[in-house]
Amino acid sequence: MGTHLNSLEMAIIEEIVSTKGEQYPLLKNHIPFLRVKSREKTGVGVYVNFEYEEFQTLSKVTEMDDLVLTSEKSLELDVLQYGLNYELNLTKGRIAFLELVTNGEHWDGIFGKFTFIE
Repeated sequence: MGTHLNSLEMAIIEEIVSTKGEQYPLLKNHIPFLRVKSREKTGVGVYVNFEYEEFQTLSKVTEMDDLVLTSEKSLELDVLQYGLNYELNLTKGRIAFLELVTNGEHWDGIFGKFTFIE
């Protein structure tokens, strides 16, 4: 089984849930069952691939085959000059991966402090 989400991954998902929760109310129910299957570093970002623990007890978030969710808030990291873009990707009603991408800066996925900006 995979590892737990780090504080940045969890904060991003919680931000997206707070923004899209009314439209996709089942999204919040999936979070406790998420585990990180892998983290793929690209040089300018990271793909965080998820798997589920005990998924059989959950209903699909949506019946759509593919869905991309994000928030309107910007995300600033102490290690980046221009911030970080993020989106949560769902496949067949399940959270599949989180994509984190810089605005052209090299990033190894390491961070300290981060802040969401309106």
